[in-house]
Amino acid sequence: MRDPRTLILAGLLVPPLLAAPPQVDVRALMLEARALQLRGGGTDPEAAAALYRRVVALVPKSAEARLRLSEALQESRDLDGALAPAQKAVELAPQNGEARAHLALLQVQRAQKDAALMPEARTDLEAAAALLPQDPEVWARLGEVSEQLHDDPAALRAWLRLGRLRPSFTPAWERAYLQAVATHNYAGKREAVLALNAHHPDERQLRMLEDLAREQIQAGFLAHAEESFLLLARHLPQEPALWENISLVRLQTSRFAEALDSLGRAEALKPSPRISFNMAMALMNLGRFAEAETRLKVLVEAPADQGPVSDGAQALYAESLLLQGKGAALLAYVKRHPPRGQVAGEMQVFICQAHISLNDWKAALEAIQDGIQRFPKVAFFAQAATLPSKYLEYSFFSRKEARSSLEQLHKEGMAALWSEFRRWDKCLEAIQQARALGPVRSVDILLMQSSALEQLDRPLDALKVLREAQAMAPTNSMVQNNLGYLLLEQDQDLPEAASLIEASAKATPDNGNVVDSLGWAQFKLGKLAEAEATLRRAAGLSPFSPEVRRHLGEVLLKQGKLEEAAEQWERALAFVFPDRQDLEKRLGDLRLRIAKDQAQKVAEPAPAAEDDEEAP
Repeated sequence: MRDPRTLILAGLLVPPLLAAPPQVDVRALMLEARALQLRGGGTDPEAAAALYRRVVALVPKSAEARLRLSEALQESRDLDGALAPAQKAVELAPQNGEARAHLALLQVQRAQKDAALMPEARTDLEAAAALLPQDPEVWARLGEVSEQLHDDPAALRAWLRLGRLRPSFTPAWERAYLQAVATHNYAGKREAVLALNAHHPDERQLRMLEDLAREQIQAGFLAHAEESFLLLARHLPQEPALWENISLVRLQTSRFAEALDSLGRAEALKPSPRISFNMAMALMNLGRFAEAETRLKVLVEAPADQGPVSDGAQALYAESLLLQGKGAALLAYVKRHPPRGQVAGEMQVFICQAHISLNDWKAALEAIQDGIQRFPKVAFFAQAATLPSKYLEYSFFSRKEARSSLEQLHKEGMAALWSEFRRWDKCLEAIQQARALGPVRSVDILLMQSSALEQLDRPLDALKVLREAQAMAPTNSMVQNNLGYLLLEQDQDLPEAASLIEASAKATPDNGNVVDSLGWAQFKLGKLAEAEATLRRAAGLSPFSPEVRRHLGEVLLKQGKLEEAAEQWERALAFVFPDRQDLEKRLGDLRLRIAKDQAQKVAEPAPAAEDDEEAP
């Protein structure tokens, strides 16, 4: 019998590059090697690497064999040796996300030993993230590498993406917050702070949320501020200041029923004159004047040392009485409590109106003459000063035209009061009564009438009144803008609308609302490039206007600039406006469209390699 050792030695002398026998099972070799890998539960990655090399020799264009070989070498701590097969695997299968991710993470390991390799590692990580957008490890490493390269915007994007994938992973949001602060990125900071406070925040995270809410108030982002304060109130429901802040946002955004509800919660926790005043304001805007009067009476009868709330309450109390037809009660109050502070001029107007409403013409004339002398810049008295001097003499008041002039002045003042509290039906009624008493003396009355008609959903009547205003004051920039914009909204005579708005913009080049109208006119006329430039200027002039952001988003969308359009609509949604929910839906649809476009680009197949052999 031949010595077995001789057989072994003979086997070792067989040249290794000879073709493999046909009976070699490549897949079995792969499975055997996998079992030897650490990630396969084995303990001998070196042996696994040897087997994978045999497979690579048998099937040199197998991306999987190259990938597994690289893994085994990586497990064996041969990082440099693992690089070439990893790169080859990506070359053979450029759309293979697993191969891309492995190469990227391998590059990160190598870069940890040699910082000069960091840029290369980031490039591979970005490629992997494009193929595997749901892989949290890729985003985490991309965030770390970007930080080491001092690329704060890239780091912010990575940490935000990781946070969205793993909402409960606090470190991702913490690092996103730091990067957002460093880059002055408001949107990133807001997202991170809200996420950190979503469930069980600690004291520091709550403080971050409070700071964010105050920043949002200062920036005018009222919708976002309300969101932040509501989240704070969810965690601190017994804190009255939070409910009061929520109510202030709601008051500023004309959501008076909601404001009344949050003010009620604040008052139940800790009553104050300020809360009571704001509740009266909400009640006035809801048309609940008697309830508002009851609250305000308590405030105005209080000592004068209560400051601005008391002064403001005095004017609001007078308005509540006038709007209820209680002129006598108003005059009786003023007799006990003379007007004070910054509301003295306004109160003098109300005194005049109360006397006129009671047909006390002599007292009305005395009050008007006093007002003209003391408060000449107040609109009511400026208008009264334009009346013929004889109309302001009591001896002339036996004549109808003199009384009609004062009555007309009073009705115009009442129309302004009704418009202040958005009672457009009452406003329109008062204007019609004023116009029945004499010809219109100011184009402002026509502008108010057109606004009331628009609010009452009577655009054609509003247009008719604006045409009247145009005939009265053809060069008035506000008339030009309002008429032009209404024509745009009605899709009527776009060239005339554009011409009117252009004239208004020329007269008031720094008026953001007018520049916005001009940009919208250009958009309607199909002048997209001009519209974009104009609306970007409008955004600079009126950075807190949701209307400008919405219009700019429309123009960008029409031009196919989807990401920029989405960004502008995101900015618009920081504010509160009537059809906000509609824009939220449109933005959601746009985001889906962008995501689909990006996914389609990633999924586009690469050109097939020639003579490609079947991978195991």
